[in-house]
Amino acid sequence: MRLLASTDFALRVLLRLAADPARHRSTEVLAGETGVPRNHLHKIVQELAEAGLVRTIRGARGGVMLAVPPDAIRLGAVVRRLERAQVLVECFRPDGGACCLLPECRLRGALGGAREAFLRDLDRTTLADCVGGAASPVPVL
Repeated sequence: MRLLASTDFALRVLLRLAADPARHRSTEVLAGETGVPRNHLHKIVQELAEAGLVRTIRGARGGVMLAVPPDAIRLGAVVRRLERAQVLVECFRPDGGACCLLPECRLRGALGGAREAFLRDLDRTTLADCVGGAASPVPVL
């Protein structure tokens, strides 16, 4: 399974924020630290904020920080949210695609099961598990 570049970028941002969750970073700093192009970063931060994973702080001293502790963020949930509009193969489209093999084809079931197994495996891993050293808790404001 291949993740979208935007999902890769979002995971990079989350990992960077999890390394020091009490600190907020400007999008300029985050772009430099993660290698995520600034024009993509704004959209990614917005998506992560809508998901309740990050908090944005406006103003000259503003920035982005985690909204929940790193050990409460499951990678499977993040990937599910960010990849929700992506289909593995055409027959996974809401309209069923243009599959010429239906109704005999069993590939859909096999691929769907593999995708779910992949996500279940990611559910066992938290953001904190992926950060070197112990991540400090997110402060309650």
